[in-house]
Amino acid sequence: MVKTVNALTAKHWLDAGNAVLVDVREPAEYAAASIAGATLIPIGTISRKALPDVTDKKLVIHCHSGVRSANACELLQAQDPKLDAYNLEGGIVAWGQAGLPLINKGIPS
Repeated sequence: MVKTVNALTAKHWLDAGNAVLVDVREPAEYAAASIAGATLIPIGTISRKALPDVTDKKLVIHCHSGVRSANACELLQAQDPKLDAYNLEGGIVAWGQAGLPLINKGIPS
């Protein structure tokens, strides 16, 4: 079962240094709009080995709307059941709708 987190809680975790953010969208999507500090690892290349250091931190994964990131969470948890991974509910769309900062605010609908 994939754990989820809303945008405001994820932002709090990130600001406190308690989480790492991974974006599983494609490079063109990332170039159009991104969340500061997110590491881009497209879903086609995601693996436990590809992740940044998440020792003692929560892993928050996001995509455009939350579907690909949920799949990424499932894949990563199958590779490492101890991984503390969370799907960002609603993806980068929900992040923006929550009024949280984006880089290049051109999110396609």
